[in-house]
Amino acid sequence: MNEKLRCLVLTGISKSTLDALLKREIRSIELRSAHNVVTALKAEVGSYVLLTPARLNDLDKGITGIVAEVMGKEVMSHSLFFASNSYFEECEMTAVRLILKPKGFGRVISISNPGILDIREAEVVCITHFDAG
Repeated sequence: MNEKLRCLVLTGISKSTLDALLKREIRSIELRSAHNVVTALKAEVGSYVLLTPARLNDLDKGITGIVAEVMGKEVMSHSLFFASNSYFEECEMTAVRLILKPKGFGRVISISNPGILDIREAEVVCITHFDAG
């Protein structure tokens, strides 16, 4: 039987990253895009995320991805400095690293679509096995 889960949705994740996560070649991802950082900040240990290569604007019912359990979270801030003889600029960036344990594949059955910098959540059918019957 396929399980329904409420997942935070992280979009625009490359297929090579998803493959490496499934093969357990990597155990964590670092998120830097603003919309994914906002969503990842809400993730807690034990919660579930859906990682999909779909872009934010393409997110809709039927989109597929990998469902993973959050095993840990680290929030980091970086300061970047740009300077020339007559110009100095400082930029601060926040990134979130999630330690993940893949659970299986998932397909979105309903999604909340708030504004651009709001948290993305979806009800997802988690497919942990295939039934040929």
